[in-house]
Amino acid sequence: MCYLRASILSAYEGYLSDNVNELYFVSTILQFQIHRALCERTGQYIPGDPTRPLHKCDIYRNQEAGRILSRLMERGSSAPWSQVLQESIGEARLNGDALRDYFRPLEDWLRSENLRTGEYLGWSYDGDYCKFSIETAGLQVYGGFYNAANRHFDVTSFITILVTSIVATVSGLRLR
Repeated sequence: MCYLRASILSAYEGYLSDNVNELYFVSTILQFQIHRALCERTGQYIPGDPTRPLHKCDIYRNQEAGRILSRLMERGSSAPWSQVLQESIGEARLNGDALRDYFRPLEDWLRSENLRTGEYLGWSYDGDYCKFSIETAGLQVYGGFYNAANRHFDVTSFITILVTSIVATVSGLRLR
């Protein structure tokens, strides 16, 4: 999969060259998405079949997978990436489901192991965490945030940054 990642990175550099983190984010999603499509086409992965999970698929030296991957890579930047993806694997959009499919056995094991051992996921506020420092600083705890006035500013700032990031990512991925 390292070769696949390098190929994906070079194919999308023109679109995402401003932000290396976006480049790696997109390449990771595409890596799993393309791998799943190749495994489905070669019959090594059948969704819902526990005898053929995605994480056990091996496309090494598989001629059909090689043909599909070759068609995908030979197009380079001659066409919009979503069009090349659609023609090669039948999907035109980024989709993180393949990543979840690949790691589903691990996720299932973690769930069952946490149930078996009685592990508690997350945390709950019981009022004693950092109580001394909160009282000495003169802060008032309100809904999990300190100072209600700052809470509005923090949430608004977070939403603004989130929306700006999404818009920047989408505009960076926009077709030519």
